[in-house]
Amino acid sequence: MERRNRAIGILLTVLLAGLWASPAPAQKEEPEEPKLLGRITAQDLGQEPYGEWFTEPYIDYTPNPEVLTELKSVAGKDLDITIFFGTWCGDSQREVPRVLKLLDRMEFPSDRLTLVAVDGDDDAKKRSPGGEEKGLEVYKVPTIVLSRGGVEIGRMVEYPVLSLERDFLAILSGQDYMPSYRTYPIIRRWMGEGLLADENISPSGLADQVRHQVASESELAAMAGVLLSRGQVTEAVKLYQVNCALYRDSARSFARLAEGLRQAGDQEKAREMAEKALRLNTDPAQVEKLVELLEKIRD
Repeated sequence: MERRNRAIGILLTVLLAGLWASPAPAQKEEPEEPKLLGRITAQDLGQEPYGEWFTEPYIDYTPNPEVLTELKSVAGKDLDITIFFGTWCGDSQREVPRVLKLLDRMEFPSDRLTLVAVDGDDDAKKRSPGGEEKGLEVYKVPTIVLSRGGVEIGRMVEYPVLSLERDFLAILSGQDYMPSYRTYPIIRRWMGEGLLADENISPSGLADQVRHQVASESELAAMAGVLLSRGQVTEAVKLYQVNCALYRDSARSFARLAEGLRQAGDQEKAREMAEKALRLNTDPAQVEKLVELLEKIRD
């Protein structure tokens, strides 16, 4: 009863502050496109319904011919490429057709290319049935991993820094290359060093290490969401705490932290963070979700 009264009290505060708005009319849901999962071939993407988004970008994309010539000269016969993507993902639908067109123009051997379609559902984020992503820390899709002799030499994450062919050339020619999400190599290192699993590590201290690299609030949240879905709850909570240290006025960040803490079993702290999220919230459309989150949390 006390928990419910507290939630109602916070909700009334929000309403009196003028943050309530009438809900938007319910939108008719579009039928969900079937997903491909696991290892597939490029030919699979040419079939319907995937051909609707694959074929035209593939045909339209023309790699820079000068860069393409350089790429062919540095690719070598020991290069392997693995592409993690989602048929449900807009970024994948944009980039994967163009990547495959580039590889075809490079005359890249198909037996050295691996296409892995991963899931996007909350309980299986960025995972495939075969587990090909394990150990590779795939947090955004598409993630394109370039390897020689089984050793990763670089990766492109979600979208190119310059262009697909120029990014590939930078990686293959040994230039300094930082993917579009600059925090990801840092956090992969944290994972390897066990920093996110150490409860004594300061989230504020970690936040200072990435403060000038992080591009948006969703960057670390996406990584934490993947960790949470993999059952790495301690690491996910630490990363959510880092995000809250970076975005101290974000209701969304504190709501995500509350959910992580709830799954970690720290109900008291989870309730505190959910209440803070409700106080910080300025989006009327989020009020109901935040109250529902509070209702899920048990003392």
